[in-house]
Amino acid sequence: MINGKLLKQYDMPVALGITHLTTIAFLLNSSEDMPSWVAAYAYFFASTCILLSNIFQPTKGFLSGIAVATFIATVIRSIRISSLNLHGPGVDFPLGLMGAGAGVIAALIYSKSNTGWAIGGGFTIGCVGTLGGYLLTMIFACNTVLYCGPTFSWGF
Repeated sequence: MINGKLLKQYDMPVALGITHLTTIAFLLNSSEDMPSWVAAYAYFFASTCILLSNIFQPTKGFLSGIAVATFIATVIRSIRISSLNLHGPGVDFPLGLMGAGAGVIAALIYSKSNTGWAIGGGFTIGCVGTLGGYLLTMIFACNTVLYCGPTFSWGF
């Protein structure tokens, strides 16, 4: 059984391991439908957020939540780019990652203000904050200034 001390000790290696394995998997599968820049952006975003968040000593599992949320955002992007016929790489994914970064900052502030969370709480806060920032930015940007296909656009 993993207690809180072990999770805090192994949160950084687990988060970096998830980030590296995600990048390797997407780079091995890179093609015209799924270019390698998607994996590179996701890798640099996740590793930067993990390293910068680690400075503020977040709650247990927070860093792994960031890594899993970045993996989910990359999977969403790869499904969208392979199923749609969009011309060019677009700026929606880097823009969504900027929103995810804002979500990481908001989740980090929230997790530092609430210290009563259990072990899974840090993971949940990190994952929901990152994915929430990504999805809110994508929905807002794809309905105001960009066309991102029918996934995020409401047809305006």
